[in-house]
Amino acid sequence: MNEKNKIQRGVNEFLKILVVDDTLANLGLMVKVLTSAGHQVRTVQSGEEAIASFQKERPDVVLMDVKMPGIGGIEATRRIRALDTGRWVPIIFISALSDSEDMVRGLEAGGDDYLGKPIDVVLLLAKIKAMQRIAMLEERLSVSNAQMKIYHDHSEHELNMAREIMDLMVAESSVKLKSVELWLKPSAVLGGDVLLTQKFKREREYVLLADAMGHGLSAALPLVPLVQVFSDMARAGKSVSLIIQEINARLSSLLPLGNFVAVTLISLDRKERLLEIWNGGNPPALLSGSDGKVSRKFKSRHLAPGVIRGNDFDAGTESFNWNDEICLTLYSDGLAEAINAEGLEFGEKGIIAALKRDCSHQSLKTAVKEHVGQHGASDDISLATINLQ
Repeated sequence: MNEKNKIQRGVNEFLKILVVDDTLANLGLMVKVLTSAGHQVRTVQSGEEAIASFQKERPDVVLMDVKMPGIGGIEATRRIRALDTGRWVPIIFISALSDSEDMVRGLEAGGDDYLGKPIDVVLLLAKIKAMQRIAMLEERLSVSNAQMKIYHDHSEHELNMAREIMDLMVAESSVKLKSVELWLKPSAVLGGDVLLTQKFKREREYVLLADAMGHGLSAALPLVPLVQVFSDMARAGKSVSLIIQEINARLSSLLPLGNFVAVTLISLDRKERLLEIWNGGNPPALLSGSDGKVSRKFKSRHLAPGVIRGNDFDAGTESFNWNDEICLTLYSDGLAEAINAEGLEFGEKGIIAALKRDCSHQSLKTAVKEHVGQHGASDDISLATINLQ
């Protein structure tokens, strides 16, 4: 049954009831009682007929005799329960047996209740009403689940589409740099982190790591203007200060109060061996020597773009001429805060330890994956490793 039909189908006030009994007198009594109560009744006299009729008629309730020739009521119930009907149909056993073992066998086979013979008419109708109330609750739950699935599938489709658009936009806005290795691992379908690289002629390389506040679509949307500003201005060879000023101006005019995007933006002049960096809201960028030891940390000295509007925003950068240093590592807080099965964070210590073993992108990436294991990350993980030689 498709989701639309599940939502439209309801539980009627009057039920379609399948009565299974090999005694005509019992069938006659139940038909009289049930039809007088307004229900629609279908009768069969064997377990085999009960299974066939159940598949064909799709009743709302089954009254099943236990002792019958051929397939008895318990086995017939077991086979009916094995059918995939897409909904719950209550089965009430009608039996003269009072042995508790027989009752247990019936309930284990899929029965829902027992009614003894001779039949108490008042009790029979009361049990059917009780089953009807349960069926109505089950139906409401089924409808709610179907609606939630439709909503989930629709949301998933839109998130996938948004992710594809974002991936294409990033691909169009970046150029691959031989000296820069990137790793981005979103924690959901659509992440709030982005890694961008760009180049101005042969003179200057740019790398940007952005981490938007929140998760999912609300985090990804602010990245759209950020990607556009970075791409256009870096291609034009603009300074780090001018680029970050324009990013802040664009974000502060678009984002609701209290929202922001943490950004680390660097430019490299390899001829002059000059590094310029601006860090607002991200973990420190780590500069490492040939021995793998971290020689300098470029910590966040500014508020993240989007927080401060106008002239109060500080676009001042740090500059550094490198000599023997071989790599610069940028990472998001999602990498530092990645926890293992014991709840321990990877942390800056884990990053520095991995760099000491081998100052390479792959070494650090492997160390994070081994730390997280099957536990998975609760936030987006971003890593950029820049080879300075």
